[in-house]
Amino acid sequence: MNNLLQKSGNYFDNYFNTKNVRKVELLILRVAVFAFLFHLLIIFLGNNFLYFKNLQHSYLKAIYTPFSFILFYEVFLLVIIIPKSISEFVGKQFEVITLITLRSFFHDIADLDLKNFININNPEFISLLYDLLASLIMLSLTILYYKIYQNNRKSEVINELNNFINIKKLVSLSMILILLVLSISSLYLWGTEMLEALKLNKNYPNPNTVFYADFFSIMIFVDVLLLIISFIYHFSFFTIFRNASFIITTILIRMSLTTEKPMNYIIILIGFSFSIISFYLFSLRNTNNKSVD
Repeated sequence: MNNLLQKSGNYFDNYFNTKNVRKVELLILRVAVFAFLFHLLIIFLGNNFLYFKNLQHSYLKAIYTPFSFILFYEVFLLVIIIPKSISEFVGKQFEVITLITLRSFFHDIADLDLKNFININNPEFISLLYDLLASLIMLSLTILYYKIYQNNRKSEVINELNNFINIKKLVSLSMILILLVLSISSLYLWGTEMLEALKLNKNYPNPNTVFYADFFSIMIFVDVLLLIISFIYHFSFFTIFRNASFIITTILIRMSLTTEKPMNYIIILIGFSFSIISFYLFSLRNTNNKSVD
């Protein structure tokens, strides 16, 4: 078993070092640029040629496409960050859901009639305000979370054992495979639903439920697995509570992806707040213990 863990650890270090991650980043950015231009072309055809009338949309819709690729890259970073620390892994989840919220703004604004939508009673206008306000609050809470994490980082790194780090690298490698399979299957299902929606010009699929709902469902079980394995190396009531709060946040994020606005944002903010308060109290206890020592 130790031999397998060591091999998986070495494999992870060789293939997911800074240089290779940068290559993946550049590849995704190039694809994002191509997809953005291609989407603009499709909209141009839909707006100017009767044959492509079902593709007619606002050009603002194209902004959503490259942002989706950038978001996918953030999910990739979320997976490969697992071996670093559970706390940093949760912080990256905060980042991903905040970007999903911003992406919702780009998705929704393209469907608005910009000449007539500015009305406080217009539900579509209110929906955009929800996106903007929620993303700002999420950004603030993410910054606060990382501030607490930075203050608590040294003690967390010291407590990490090599075997546990290698286990997390093995989990990360497994998640990368799952991410690839899930991406391909989700893209196929989304393409099928989108073609059907284009024919009818309605019932367009919700992009958040196509991929991210399934992904965060898997992340819940990954969080639980890492929590249980961590008990082998360090068993403490306070650590259990902190890590359990992270799992609760992941569950709430998953729930929010299939919930309507503004309830989805309320659920996310509850999850963020619960993790931050738990993490702050945990770090406060560590600080008090050091003072006593």
